[in-house]
Amino acid sequence: MNDGQLPAPPTKRRQVRRLLAVAAAVVVVGALASIATIALLHNATLSSQVAAADARAANAVRAAQAAAQKDYAARNAALNREAATLNRKSQAIAAEIGELKANTIRADGMYVVGHDIKSGTWHTAGNGHVSGGLCRYTVIRNASMANNPPGPTYFDGPWTVNLSGVYGLYIYGPCTWVRVPT
Repeated sequence: MNDGQLPAPPTKRRQVRRLLAVAAAVVVVGALASIATIALLHNATLSSQVAAADARAANAVRAAQAAAQKDYAARNAALNREAATLNRKSQAIAAEIGELKANTIRADGMYVVGHDIKSGTWHTAGNGHVSGGLCRYTVIRNASMANNPPGPTYFDGPWTVNLSGVYGLYIYGPCTWVRVPT
């Protein structure tokens, strides 16, 4: 080639090769663009699926927490009702124990009716056979008899005495006396 001459036109073979190379480059770029588009669409689909799954999980957690709070509230209310019932029963039992103590005597000594013990009928099952000792009691009809009571009544077994209108009762021995409810 000389300076004044133009380059020789490419041969047909070269042109075909160039054309094939450009076409191949266009095909490769198109394929890569298609793959990138599919990947982006697939990624967007996965992202939306993950977001939907996260939303479902959050809803499930909220529902489970609400159900647990409702269950807790129901159980707490049931326990509060049970505690109130047990408290009422405990108070009733304490009142009955107090009533039993107020209506039971067993220690030797004198009990003034209306002060130490209530008026009414008192009963004992006796205890002489078990302890080997006899039970004794003396009814004190009025206050003047308290310093010089009459002799006691001895017994071994069940006994009942009415203390209505009397001053007091002396008891001795192993017997437990209980006021008979009216």
